[in-house]
Amino acid sequence: MSAVIIVLVLLVGVLLAASVALGRRTEEVDSARDTEYLELEGGWIRYRVSGGGPPVLLVHGWLSSGRVWERLANRLAQRFTVYSLDLSGFGESDKPISGYGVRYGSRLLYAFCAHFGLTRAAVIGHDIGGAMAVKLAADHPDVVGRLVLVATPADEDQMDLPTLLWLATLPVVGPLFYFMGRYMRPLRGLWMRPFVSDPDELTEEAIDDAGRATPASVTKTLSVARRELSRGRLVRQAGIIKVPVLVVVGEEDQIVDPQAASDWARALPTVEVVLIEDSGHLPMLERTGEFNAQILAFLTGDHRYLEAMVEEPLQDEDEPAEDTRYEDEVPETSAEDPTTPNVIRKRQGRYDTHEETPPEDEYEARDGEPEEADDARREAVSSNGSEDRPRVRRRRKDPTEGGEGQPSSEVPEDLFQWPEAWKEFRPRERSHRPERDDLESPEEDPEGR
Repeated sequence: MSAVIIVLVLLVGVLLAASVALGRRTEEVDSARDTEYLELEGGWIRYRVSGGGPPVLLVHGWLSSGRVWERLANRLAQRFTVYSLDLSGFGESDKPISGYGVRYGSRLLYAFCAHFGLTRAAVIGHDIGGAMAVKLAADHPDVVGRLVLVATPADEDQMDLPTLLWLATLPVVGPLFYFMGRYMRPLRGLWMRPFVSDPDELTEEAIDDAGRATPASVTKTLSVARRELSRGRLVRQAGIIKVPVLVVVGEEDQIVDPQAASDWARALPTVEVVLIEDSGHLPMLERTGEFNAQILAFLTGDHRYLEAMVEEPLQDEDEPAEDTRYEDEVPETSAEDPTTPNVIRKRQGRYDTHEETPPEDEYEARDGEPEEADDARREAVSSNGSEDRPRVRRRRKDPTEGGEGQPSSEVPEDLFQWPEAWKEFRPRERSHRPERDDLESPEEDPEGR
């Protein structure tokens, strides 16, 4: 019996020693002689540049790499110069034993921007990469012109990990669990499954990137970032950011609490919030069309990106359409109150157009519809009087729109012409939403009909 105990103790000791050794493992780039590597902050950083126009910097999150932005980068490259990089410890960049967290990441981003001479750039950050972007904007306001936060935690309590992935972040035994997943793809798939709402949306690149880090970069990035986010430290510093900010969250995110958007909205002076339904922690992969449209509309100030959607097929008039919204219904958070952020919601795969005045051709006959049906619809609306609620046209995303960076066929061609720099960063234009008293009442029939 004593021999068995001795063997078990020795086995545990060997495993712990191996785990500690793996936890201190570092990796360096084999060859950095090509133009896609920079030596920043003492290590080689992999980066990518595409397109032409005003600069946009893409910052990935924890357990990821710059490849997560490929679909968005392909779309943005039609109007912008797009820069993306693999943060230290992830992707194809060097993986040192230390130098992780929000503060170090923001220093790395500043060095990257200084190398390319970027000023007033639009910075888009995901997850902890978004926190690094906030720190960059607060410390160097001349570098950031616009800021987009995607699934970015505002406090340490807003980050949660699935059990299998949590085991890989433990101080002593975590490195052993991580290396098991690094060389066992099915285990990495289980790690990443909670990152998306639909497992079919999880790409091979996302699964591979989860195994391209080291135990040190995985555990230290998370632990240091949690300490830096604790007690609202970064949120308080974000209050000095004066540039426009867009906060994008997936309503089914299981990694970062969607309520983080509320904390950012209260802290930032100029902010818009977008809630994407049926999306988890990776909206750029799960709902590529909606995500790209929101980003482009925010960066260019052009709402046609959101409006370039086909009309919902006409349903039976006896049954109210599921997506019908009435003029006197407003979202829970309204932009009419200057103390609350402007919230753009997407319901059932379609975008609300509650900020737009109903078009003048609202009641024009549809293609192939008899004029008698159009007249009957006009009379039904007129007979209801001004007290009844008019139906507002809804638009939805073209289901044929691809997620590989191809523009929608409904988007006007002039949207993809090379822009002048000053036009790209103007405030997003918004139409005045009419009040009920401003709506014209239907004319009364002189014959009393």
